[in-house]
Amino acid sequence: MRKRKVALSKRFVRWGIALSTLLMVALCIIGAMYWKKRPAILAERAEEALAAGNYDRAITLYDSMEQTEEVAESLLAARYGAATELYRAGKYAEAETAFAALGDYADARTQILACRYAIAEQAMQSGDYAAAKEQFYALFGYADAMTRYNDALYAIAAETEATDAEAAFEQFYALGSFSDAAKRAEQIAIRLTGMADPEDAVNVMLGVSEEEIRLRNKLESARSALPQQALAVGFYHTVGRRADGTVVAAGSNSDGQCNVSGWTNIVAIDCGAYHTVGLKADGTVVAVGRNESGQCYVSDWTGIVAIACTDYDTIGLKADGTVVHTGYHAYETLGGWSDVAFIGGGSYAAVALTSAGQLLSSHPSSRSEGVRGAITADASTGYAVALMPNGTVRTTSAALLKSEAATDEILLPWQEIVSISASSTGVLGLSADGTVETIWFRERDAIDFSDVSDIIAIAAGGTHSAVLQKDGTVVARGQNDAGECNVSGWQLATN
Repeated sequence: MRKRKVALSKRFVRWGIALSTLLMVALCIIGAMYWKKRPAILAERAEEALAAGNYDRAITLYDSMEQTEEVAESLLAARYGAATELYRAGKYAEAETAFAALGDYADARTQILACRYAIAEQAMQSGDYAAAKEQFYALFGYADAMTRYNDALYAIAAETEATDAEAAFEQFYALGSFSDAAKRAEQIAIRLTGMADPEDAVNVMLGVSEEEIRLRNKLESARSALPQQALAVGFYHTVGRRADGTVVAAGSNSDGQCNVSGWTNIVAIDCGAYHTVGLKADGTVVAVGRNESGQCYVSDWTGIVAIACTDYDTIGLKADGTVVHTGYHAYETLGGWSDVAFIGGGSYAAVALTSAGQLLSSHPSSRSEGVRGAITADASTGYAVALMPNGTVRTTSAALLKSEAATDEILLPWQEIVSISASSTGVLGLSADGTVETIWFRERDAIDFSDVSDIIAIAAGGTHSAVLQKDGTVVARGQNDAGECNVSGWQLATN
């Protein structure tokens, strides 16, 4: 009996071992099948989560998968969705961080701007106008940020009026034609001075003497007599507009930038590094030269009233105060500019002035919040210059004066200037007496025009510069390797 029990026990043990082994084998087979199908299972679950808008779960699932190109793309889509949810929930700072982590995926960079705009709007709605002003200023060119920036300035001025009327006057006056700011400034001036005439009251508040008024009128008359965009220089070529609307060019023609002999009815010209642009009397635009970045794609432009070039871009000002552009740089900021009255540019920066003389720039280093009331502006890489009605010139670059000043704008040591032209090497300023002032970043780039008089137009370039005299002749100096300074026989427009 005992032997039988022992035999049964051994049999049960053998059965147990056999069953355990079978179970282990089965589990291994099932596990192997699962691991084989696991990527497909995870992918299916991740796709379902993504389609259902469960972005956090989708991100977790995609993160746990082998990062193939397809998985990586789906993971970005999930993270984009999560960032969008944060934005919709009003968590704009978190959303901005999430969009920033996406790099160049989809329109993530544009969404970053949307987040920053929303943060600025929150500050505006909460009454923190100073913060809103700074935030909208950093967004110049996006949506209506420029208008909202001025809204913030207007709100600051309105708050200030209750405690400091003089400061409020200055703030309203600086806003120029924005909203009813000019009227508000006049009302404050009349109240504080007791004068009935708004213009007289404003001049007293500004400290403008009769002598300065006469000076401004003199300079305005001198500026109005100057020819507009009759002379321009590129890297290695010079272009001039004749009185009959035809155009002449000298210098390198490596990319066809001097092929302008067939142009007619031209009212303005400008040059990029290797391309030339002309504005026709009917508001259309022509361009020749290097076009690898699309800087010459202007054939469909209409209603243009002014043109400007950077080295590899072309910019047009439309009659409604908006701006169009084409070329190397995306220049998304230009699309948001409005109420523009003047455009300029050089090297890699495009600049503009609003009708109130507010300086706009495609590049942060060329901006200045303080420039208001300017009448013309120009720029090059890293800085801008702005001409004021009293003939002084402001620049955003202390380096231009070999200075370490930390202010946003520096006054150049010039007086009675009626025209300015900036380049990567320095600035030319045309005086009312027909002579030229110059400032150069480096002495080796300096070009001397001190012996030339009766000048009515100037064009500064990186390697050479040119001036137009009252008799229609041109003087060009600097590098002449391609004959860009061979302009002695030219006769250009003088009005």
